[in-house]
Amino acid sequence: MEFTFVGADPRFLHLKRRLEADGHVLTPDSRSIIAPPAERRGIPYWDDPIYTIENAALTAEGALELIMRRADRSLPELSVLVAGFGRIGSLLAHKLAALGAKVTVAARSPEARALASARGHNSVDINCMTDVYDVLVNTVPAQILRGDHGASLCLDLASAPGGWADNTPVLKAPGLPGLYAPRSGADVMADAIYRVLEVDIIE
Repeated sequence: MEFTFVGADPRFLHLKRRLEADGHVLTPDSRSIIAPPAERRGIPYWDDPIYTIENAALTAEGALELIMRRADRSLPELSVLVAGFGRIGSLLAHKLAALGAKVTVAARSPEARALASARGHNSVDINCMTDVYDVLVNTVPAQILRGDHGASLCLDLASAPGGWADNTPVLKAPGLPGLYAPRSGADVMADAIYRVLEVDIIE
């Protein structure tokens, strides 16, 4: 089968190798377009439910690596606020807590806060955050945050325009799978592309 890459993504070099190794051809004008997830065009691999989970896991792992590298203390000494408790937020909170960090989850829905509490995290209403934290990580794709809550590291995993509605200094890190683990990200992407195409062919 022929594929065309559109746009730039750090995973594309590894994806190209994977597709060619599987016997596919890369051309400049194929109808089977592969574009970065943010562009939402071409083969809709980003809607594959397995892709969303695996990609979230890579994002959480990349965020954990950034926190460990950028924070000024070890994880067991850190209090970390994770804003949002979707796929990425819940996985990141779990990984942080497993390594000893004191995790608080900020979420809008009572159900998400109850689930976070049931998993052993502190939880607060995302609209009523008053405490001070060492690290603040946003996973919510909406500008809902203001200030740094005392954090020495504010990390934004959301796509543009990010989660802060003010000029708080923030380390913006969208697209972490491609930056942190491009080969693994490419494999996740390739598997999702094959699953989507298989469904299309069957239907």
